[in-house]
Amino acid sequence: MLVFPALKRESAAGFRCPSCGASGFAVTAQESDEREIREGALACGGCGRSFPVRKGIVDFLPAPTAEIEAEIRGWHEMAGDLWDGQIPSMMSLPYYPEGEWPNLAPDFFQVFEEIDFRGKRVLDIGAGRTWSTRFLAALGKAKDVVALDILTTRFLGMETAEIFFKEDKIFFERLRGDMHDIPLRDAWADVVFSAASLHHSSDLPRLFAEVRRVLVPGGSFVFVSEPNKKASIPESHPDNDETRHGINEHIYAYEEYVKPLRRLGFRLRRLAPRSIRFRLLHGDQELLGGLPPSLRRLAGSARGRDLLMRLIAWPVSGPLVYRYASLPLSLVATKPG
Repeated sequence: MLVFPALKRESAAGFRCPSCGASGFAVTAQESDEREIREGALACGGCGRSFPVRKGIVDFLPAPTAEIEAEIRGWHEMAGDLWDGQIPSMMSLPYYPEGEWPNLAPDFFQVFEEIDFRGKRVLDIGAGRTWSTRFLAALGKAKDVVALDILTTRFLGMETAEIFFKEDKIFFERLRGDMHDIPLRDAWADVVFSAASLHHSSDLPRLFAEVRRVLVPGGSFVFVSEPNKKASIPESHPDNDETRHGINEHIYAYEEYVKPLRRLGFRLRRLAPRSIRFRLLHGDQELLGGLPPSLRRLAGSARGRDLLMRLIAWPVSGPLVYRYASLPLSLVATKPG
């Protein structure tokens, strides 16, 4: 049996069995490198259930639900062919000139001016290709970073991290698991982060309760660039390519995010997403179409856009803007100390 690398041993002490909630694991390693166990298994000391390790990723989701299976199939269908020629694209994320990437990048990097990740334990939920986890580790200088997602395939899921490990000389743990049943022990994380992933949840209150469980007292839950619909829109499932492929997409209203967080005792601080100014400046018709006429007129000038951004950020006016406008939402929620 190979020796489990020290970093992995320390990480495993923070893992939590999704079956019984125990935190002790016996480790079996068939293949290791200088960073991690590559192939092997973790056996729960509480219930005895075994969780495989494949290509460095601990699989805490060996039997996904039908909803998760449909989502995985959908992402693979939409991704098409995956090949090594995509490495430059992976290295460029989130700066990529197509789809939603130009809107996500400014909101993501804004976080590093608001949150100090240095020396902290950070969980990145819905990490996907782990581009966000990469920057939390390399730019944020976090002490320990864990990526959590349901996708593992290279160029689509968490195996993509090996490109960043090689190029950036960094490392972070990767766990395959359900964000509604996070496989980390209570009070493990100083920060839980998510970039445009929460809308894949069908149960935000349950998800937020899990986030609260894994956060230390006084810890921060930070999410950016979540789609947010005006309160008057009744539909919660968009009709787009993702939903047509079986991917679990929702568009929640502002109160659907903040009410369950407040019930859990979180203190909330809203950020004014930089992507809004960018999209208004460039005449993004989708964003403009989600504004009431008064705000649409305001967005027509530089001074008006400045005022709109202040309205979004102000504690009193911000919730009103989000009630009557469809805008991306970025929020910092602090767990009670």
